[in-house]
Amino acid sequence: MSRKFLTLDFFKYQFSKLSRKIDIFYTKVITFFYKRNLPAELLSIIKKNRTFLEGLTEYLPEGEYDDEENNYGIQNYIFSKLGKQIDFFPTYTDILILLIDEINKNRVIYLEIGTSVFKNFQQVENKLENATLYGYDENELIHSIKHKYKLNQKIIENTNLNYHHAKGRNEIYYFKNDVLSIDGADIFKKLLHEKINVIFSDAHHREEGILSEYENIIIGNLADEFFYCFDDLNMFDVEQGVNKVFRDLKSQNSKIKFYTFWTYGWIGQYEKLHKIGLITTFDISSIFKEKNLKLPLFKEIL
Repeated sequence: MSRKFLTLDFFKYQFSKLSRKIDIFYTKVITFFYKRNLPAELLSIIKKNRTFLEGLTEYLPEGEYDDEENNYGIQNYIFSKLGKQIDFFPTYTDILILLIDEINKNRVIYLEIGTSVFKNFQQVENKLENATLYGYDENELIHSIKHKYKLNQKIIENTNLNYHHAKGRNEIYYFKNDVLSIDGADIFKKLLHEKINVIFSDAHHREEGILSEYENIIIGNLADEFFYCFDDLNMFDVEQGVNKVFRDLKSQNSKIKFYTFWTYGWIGQYEKLHKIGLITTFDISSIFKEKNLKLPLFKEIL
């Protein structure tokens, strides 16, 4: 037998592969019961999003993805399934778009921290009109995204302000920066002309990153009504960081609520469910009840 089959890395790989298969099996079992009772409003959003995704030919041009050197925060097994068809159980994007409808009577100011390959960002942008969307990520802007939205690089001398911008049906900004960089965050905030009312946080999956984005970007820039959504609460100490953000916001406004639930991520049924956190001024329990929407392990954190 070759020595490589006896290495610790080999056994770790085989264990993680088996663990994923078990997680996916339980995911299919759990979602089977919820799929039968999804409300028509959400199903309509899901269908539109799936149709939109079918029209996307690529997320990264060939050669731009490197599992070791530059993976855009995506493990190889996820990257290989980015273009696969997702079934009709909601992703966090579907839920986010459902919630955005609650504030669509006002102009949406959207910030996505950790855009990666823009799979979530593009679906949100496709839904909106007359909105302003900000993408924030440590990676260089993907060429296909730059061309799709006709994003032009803007450099403001003597300010260190370097970003990409386009204005069409929606106004779009892309800012390259590490979420842990305080200096970069200070520069980015010069682009914010209005308070943000929708945030999707999916960058640095540790408490340190959650608190850095909150303290250096979000504080002072939240609208009176907002949705602040976090992916992957089940990873590392992310939920601990989100809890601290909630406690701080609630100390300033007693009406602010915190909810968690489980749903699909980018590649749907090809991985386990994600634990999602939602800090908001809206009564999500009442909204979901009115819409007759039930999600796995949905609860309000008090």
